[in-house]
Parts: sequence; structure tokens; C-alpha cells
Amino acid sequence: MKKDLKYYLNLDYAIEIRKIKENEGGGFSASIPLLGKYAFVGDGETVEEAIENLNIVKETLFKKYLKEGIPIPEPQEEEEKTYSGKFLLRVPVELHRFLAIEAKRNGTTLNQYLLYLLTRKSFLKSIHDDLEDVKEEIKSAFSWMKRNYSLEIKEEVRTEFREKIYDYNKSA
Repeated sequence: MKKDLKYYLNLDYAIEIRKIKENEGGGFSASIPLLGKYAFVGDGETVEEAIENLNIVKETLFKKYLKEGIPIPEPQEEEEKTYSGKFLLRVPVELHRFLAIEAKRNGTTLNQYLLYLLTRKSFLKSIHDDLEDVKEEIKSAFSWMKRNYSLEIKEEVRTEFREKIYDYNKSA
């Protein structure tokens, strides 16, 4: 089958719907996480409108990707999404030795130690993503306040704020 624009537009991509907070304008946001939830996104007053706008963005970006030869990920079939909980990973000998020594030093098996490292990394990534979302919300709220209230922060307030952050980070 020829993988042209029509092919990609007919694929069944999972769509994530999010309600937009009233202080951010309200409505709904629809995105396709597999393709990039910040690139493939559409907003609207209703869920239907958000999906309609997402489809416009999807078509526009697919055209661009096909023209520029950028690979487009395809959704996996449901039967392909089953996982056994096992996978084989080949690593350099030096890394294998280091991880085995660290596992022993921590009083655990290599398998348990690797599970700990992967879980910890996934958890930290989740926290990082949440913090990035909070950071964007703060930026958005601050911009909204500046636009709507002509808020101007004096340099001494900025300096005091920076000092408090520095003191907090130093004590943590």
C-alpha cells in the first residue's frame, strides 16, 4: 500500500482530550501523544471543535513531513501492544560489570537493581514533566496578569524574590 497523505490521515491515532482551565481561556484541547502532544494539538470551545482543529493541524503537518521526508510514526495494532514483562538488552562488558558491582554493593540482584534504576528514572521523568507543565502554567498566568492588570515588577522585588529562591535552594 502506498503511504501517502490519505494513508496517514486514515490511521487510527489515539487522541488525548484535556479540559482547558477557565483562567487559560477555557474549552478543550485535543492532541496526539504518539506524534507529539505539543505539535499535534487543536483547541476549541467543544471537544468536537478541538478534534476538528486537531485534524487540520494533523493534515498540515503530515503534508510537510511527507514533503520533507520526515518519518511519520504509525499507531500499533492492539494485539502488538501485549507485553511479557521481559526484554533482552545487550550492554558493553564494562557497563555490565559496573552494574553488577553496584547491585552487589546495594545487597540486591542485578535484575532487582536494574528494575530500581528504571523505575527511579521513569518516576523522575514523570516529576520533571509535571514541573515543566507547572512552569508553563505559571508563565501563562504571569503573562495573563501582565496583560490584564498592567502588572510591573520593580527591580527590588525581583531581587528580593531571587534572594528568597537562593536561600530556599541553599537550605534544601
